[in-house]
Amino acid sequence: MTDAIQTLRTTARTLFAAAVKAADPAPALRRQLLGDPLPLLPTGRYLLVAVGKAAGAMMAEALTHLPPGAAHTALVVTNYENAQDIPGCTVMAAGHPIPDENGEAAGRAVIALLDGATAHDRVIALISGGGSALLPAPSDGLTLSDKAEVSRILLGAGVDINEMNAVRQHLSRLKGGGFTQLAHPAPVSAYILSDVIGDDLRAIASGPTVGPILPRAEVRAQLDARGLLAQMPAAVRGGLDAAETDETPATGAT
Repeated sequence: MTDAIQTLRTTARTLFAAAVKAADPAPALRRQLLGDPLPLLPTGRYLLVAVGKAAGAMMAEALTHLPPGAAHTALVVTNYENAQDIPGCTVMAAGHPIPDENGEAAGRAVIALLDGATAHDRVIALISGGGSALLPAPSDGLTLSDKAEVSRILLGAGVDINEMNAVRQHLSRLKGGGFTQLAHPAPVSAYILSDVIGDDLRAIASGPTVGPILPRAEVRAQLDARGLLAQMPAAVRGGLDAAETDETPATGAT
């Protein structure tokens, strides 16, 4: 191996290591929380929900930044490969990229936690890539099988992540701002680790704390134009015909 090739190899390894370090979720979240510390709540609890393939690392870091003695409940939903015990936290593992029964159970757990939030509580959402498939929460009239079939059809058609999540948002109780709606009247602070080119918060994990990417009617029209609408389960086609949901309550996103 020549000196020039060895130099290139060393440079490439250095650049790769720097990129991996920059993408490490724990230091990224640490920088945010050190710059904008979590407030001490006079009453109420912190409700921490971490969803995605980086959920465990983000939760472990976030717990170290809670004010001393703060009451809290913490829940992680991540993929099977990344699941690990975290002290003071419930960890649930689920399927990715095809939703499964464990993910549906995790969705119910998140909904139950958010349903119990009050105006005195503070919800902390820790969101990373993969959260869309990991947390299926079918809208009324839909089943997990319907949601899984939608994922299979879209993946098989080579639909990109933004288009895929635009569909998923309108079939879920949590996606496309549903998370924030369920948490109301508790304020929500969202810390979002992007895996999407352009960092569109609506697309990352199907935007649980922000509004949908596209209106429901436009999603339906795009699926129809691709010849995919007719392949969807009947309940999904019916769901995409439903009226638009109300606006999502405001959230702080970092």
